[in-house]
Amino acid sequence: MFLLDKWYCDVVTDQGSGAILYAARLRWGPLRVGYAALLCLADGTAPREQATRRHVVLPELDGDVATWSNRSLHIEGRWWRDAPPVERRLAEGPDGTIEWMCHMPRARASVHIGDAQLAGLGYVERLRLSIPPWKLPFRTLRWGRYLSSRHWLVWIDWDGSHSRRWAWLDGVEQPGAAFSADGLVGLDEDRQLVHEEGRDIRDQPVLATLRGPLPALARRLAGALERSHEHKRLAHGSILQAGRPVDRGWSVYEEVAW
Repeated sequence: MFLLDKWYCDVVTDQGSGAILYAARLRWGPLRVGYAALLCLADGTAPREQATRRHVVLPELDGDVATWSNRSLHIEGRWWRDAPPVERRLAEGPDGTIEWMCHMPRARASVHIGDAQLAGLGYVERLRLSIPPWKLPFRTLRWGRYLSSRHWLVWIDWDGSHSRRWAWLDGVEQPGAAFSADGLVGLDEDRQLVHEEGRDIRDQPVLATLRGPLPALARRLAGALERSHEHKRLAHGSILQAGRPVDRGWSVYEEVAW
């Protein structure tokens, strides 16, 4: 039996510094693995990555508050929900299911990394995947989130044997959403998301950070995921309505291919 329970949490300050945090538990036949990872983003410096299998617990939800900590990574974070959650079963079939739970599409966040504190808008989601990696119904995944004090936007796009796309703007699904060269178009009320140039925060194999913490057996079993590549970016974004800017915030978005 395969089951991956993976949490993603982030925070981005008004100035564009931030942190991306992962915590997960993998069950694969007799294998039981927990891991946690940190991607620290400081303006003007290269992103710093760390990962561990020690002291791994998953985030906790208590009403409108999420908390997570890891002693090995010297992290303690707290998120206060600022928008209703969104949930969707993205896939279901004989090979398993993909359950996506966006617990906090926008949150007020405070994350301590050692002696440093990052405060700003953040995001929390959970993915429960029981489909083995070699049976996933797509070969390219695009995901992203845009946050400002007024609006939030989340999108998921699959390309492969079962191409699908989902997008939500302030909790309302956007069936007409489509990708452009620099963002998304086709949002309700003649709106679109446009990204500025931004910067790369990760451009490497998905498992690169976890080669040390992840057991060799798990890497061999990962199959297609061992060959997958992730390109993640952080950028200022603007929502335009009828071609005129009406909002500005920060986006974290990525493309994963294998």
